[in-house]
Amino acid sequence: MTNIQILIRHSGISARQFWIGLAGKLVVEALPLLVFGALFAWLLVPELVSWMTIGVISLMVVAGQWWVGQSAKQTFLGAYEITHGLRSQLLTDIRRQPLAALKGKRLGEKMKLLTADLKQFEDIFSHLLADFISAWVVPLAMLLVISFIHPVLGAVTLGTFVLALGALALAERTFSQRAKHQHSMNTEVSSRLLEYVDCLPMLRGFAQSERLAEPLCEKIEQQRAAGLGLEWAGGMGVLIATLITELALVLNLGLASMFLQSSQLTWPECLVVIVASVICIRPLTRMTVYAALLRYMLNAADRLLALAQLPQQTAKGLAPIHHDIVIDNMHLSIDEQRILSGVNVTIPEGHRVAFVGPSGAGKSSLLDAIAAFHIPSSGTVNIGGRSIDEIGTHHWYKLISYVTQDVQLLGGSLRDNLLLAKPEASNEELQQAIEAAGLAAFVAGLPEGLDTHIGENGNQLSGGERQRVSIARALLHDAPILLLDEITSALDETTQNEVLESIARLSEGKTVITVAHRLETVQDADTIYYLDNGEITDYGAHDTLMAEKGGYQQLWQAGQIA
Repeated sequence: MTNIQILIRHSGISARQFWIGLAGKLVVEALPLLVFGALFAWLLVPELVSWMTIGVISLMVVAGQWWVGQSAKQTFLGAYEITHGLRSQLLTDIRRQPLAALKGKRLGEKMKLLTADLKQFEDIFSHLLADFISAWVVPLAMLLVISFIHPVLGAVTLGTFVLALGALALAERTFSQRAKHQHSMNTEVSSRLLEYVDCLPMLRGFAQSERLAEPLCEKIEQQRAAGLGLEWAGGMGVLIATLITELALVLNLGLASMFLQSSQLTWPECLVVIVASVICIRPLTRMTVYAALLRYMLNAADRLLALAQLPQQTAKGLAPIHHDIVIDNMHLSIDEQRILSGVNVTIPEGHRVAFVGPSGAGKSSLLDAIAAFHIPSSGTVNIGGRSIDEIGTHHWYKLISYVTQDVQLLGGSLRDNLLLAKPEASNEELQQAIEAAGLAAFVAGLPEGLDTHIGENGNQLSGGERQRVSIARALLHDAPILLLDEITSALDETTQNEVLESIARLSEGKTVITVAHRLETVQDADTIYYLDNGEITDYGAHDTLMAEKGGYQQLWQAGQIA
């Protein structure tokens, strides 16, 4: 339960309202004890019970029914407030995590955490925890009554508690393992579903719709098996605990009859023991179910806490006084796979640099590291002598404009997408960025110009149009550092030349770092770094690298032949 307390504190919401509702529920659960107590007193000492006592108890029971609704209201409102606060805080935590954590499989996992797992956390407070705690009130009270009447019967009842909880504890380890396996399978299926839906247009184009459907169906079948295994593990513990309670009830009734025959109990005492045993032991069955459900939901709370405790980047820090970029002995691994090794690069402010190399060499990952999308496994990336933890993401991303291969656009209008880079941009600034990206003719032909909606993630635009919108947005951002990842891959030669000329003109005095397969587009760079298998093997100006006859020259010649 410690993790629950940590999450409540993390939500920033007081749990006072929930605890008030829980206290009210405990009072409501205790009201039937008044009726039982009056019956118990009447059977043992009839003169202790008067009509006034009965009337007062009756009024309290009626008032208790009204209080049922009030306490439930407080419990639910408290639970929803805590969950709302936690959801908001977790979204803030995610915004401060490295952006690479939102890609691929991790995205499906976070979606499940913020939906299914957070709903389970909410259910702990809105339903389960209050019911679980309040379910102990009556059995414990009845245990005291039985123990008062006859210690042996009290010991049997207490033993039932211990054995039932012991059975649940023994089953808990298997249940927890199965629960973690089921969560893993649920996450895997969510990720595979996202991949399948995303790739479906391409698969249909090649008549290969079953290509990803078959492994997806296999994962769904494994998910079903994991779910059945979890139900078996949880159900077995509950079944054993229930069997113990039922046998204990029979034993208690048998012993009460035996003690009655041996005059160790009177008829009123025997009747009270029988009723108390039923009231005490039967709810244990309900509690065993609650315990299994609570353990399952606490696993969700553990995962939410793990999300909240993931490393985060500093939001605000000190802006650097210059914009030299220094990468010092950087190593980068993603999902335990080595991507970059021992990278050392110094890029003076205002220089034009290019990263080239064969596919899979780590060029785009190096740009991602400069943009702080990936956090190095070791080594540092500094701008102006300061790391991202010192500068903070707020200043860091103001320093960088990044045009990625995987263009991301909003589902609104073209204007909305451009103003994302500079909300206060004037029409003149918008027009300048549009012309620089080679979009002027395209925008002029749109029915509503810049206010034309471009569909979800820009799906109404072609690949080249999407890329040019991304370039225009980056230029409008007007940051001192410009990162360009294969920006000409979807452009024809004429448009490519126009866009490169515009970028060169508008980025005068800025630091420009380019990843390119078309080496002719970067041959004028001040420094070209050649990467192979995650390492920088050569660097220098174009003429220098050509004279060395290394990997760069081979790549250049291969491009010229192609």
